[in-house]
Amino acid sequence: MAFTPEIQHLVESLYPLGRQALAVEVAALGRSLFWIGSALQFAVLLALCFSGAIAAVRIGFERILPSTGLGRLATTALVVAIVIVALAIIMLPFTWYDSFVFPHRFDLSRETPADWFHDWAIGLALSAAITAVGGALFFWLVQRYARAWPIIAAAVALPLVVLSSVVLPVWIEPLFNTYTQLPPSALTRSVLDLARAHGVNASAVYVFNLSKQETSANAFVSGIGPSERIAISDTLLNSFAPDEALYVTAHELGHYVHGDLWRGTFYGWAGVLAAIAFIYFVGGPLARRWPRLSSGLGDPASTPLLLALMLIFALALQPAGNALSRQIEHNADVFAASNTHLGTAGVRAFARLGSQSLSPLHPRRAVVWYFYTHPPLDERIEYAAEQAGLTTGTKRSRN
Repeated sequence: MAFTPEIQHLVESLYPLGRQALAVEVAALGRSLFWIGSALQFAVLLALCFSGAIAAVRIGFERILPSTGLGRLATTALVVAIVIVALAIIMLPFTWYDSFVFPHRFDLSRETPADWFHDWAIGLALSAAITAVGGALFFWLVQRYARAWPIIAAAVALPLVVLSSVVLPVWIEPLFNTYTQLPPSALTRSVLDLARAHGVNASAVYVFNLSKQETSANAFVSGIGPSERIAISDTLLNSFAPDEALYVTAHELGHYVHGDLWRGTFYGWAGVLAAIAFIYFVGGPLARRWPRLSSGLGDPASTPLLLALMLIFALALQPAGNALSRQIEHNADVFAASNTHLGTAGVRAFARLGSQSLSPLHPRRAVVWYFYTHPPLDERIEYAAEQAGLTTGTKRSRN
């Protein structure tokens, strides 16, 4: 996709050609790390399963804890938590390279090692605790309702997905970043006026220290009712012009106004239903195939096998989920352009975002199809330019 000289000049003034070339290299390396990480995670899970290590752990806990009631639930929860912790520790060298060394190599993060390990430990603790509780519930359902568990699990999954999508983020966000109320300014007034005009009753705008983790900018709207929160990253405030920051925040408000939080929750639940069916028809027979490793789908020793299957399931479903996400993100772009009328602010904002995060300007269609949760950068810039009244004169020419 080629821009008109006017737009091309504006984009290159904020996203220089040298960084555009670097972005192509970074994206290719990032995709390689994605596949390597997926393969390593799959291999570790299979090793935990077929080595008999998790079966031995389960037997060990059964000898210590009662085999009925709370003792059985505790055994299950502990086995699931140990799988999560073991996977995280074995994968730690790769995770360190992928999310610390690699971003620092390209100046995409200035996070200290201490902060990185702090966030990694908190993330692991949350993941282990939540997965242990969910896993204990899952295995109890399978043991108690051998045939009907998929129907019950589908019903139970809906409130759990709502909890994880709508409620938990409000509690979890402050564990990783500090949120401070922004004082009144032209930007905060514009954000709150736009929010109120569309029924978002947030009373303040908050800034959070995203610079602690990365150099790119972001904003979001979260919570429901009294907990509604509009948050802008310090990187957005410090490196974007006020009209650009307003445009980016308007995009996030668009998600909230369009009900994308609930739409995403519904899509998440639909994905869980598909996962339940996959586990029932594929996971069940596989869990029974090796009796020395697990007694069946209701045995917590099958946890690494089920997680390996879920990894395959997620990789297979990723293009479909990303296609839905790209449409949702485009609708939010439409909201921002339609409700701000800030001229070239959208073009400038997307160019800055691309330069900050080293996002390729013209990604290949196959890459967009599989990896992109947002429309490609050139399409977003083209749309923003058209809405600003500029003639783009673009033509398709992806490399």
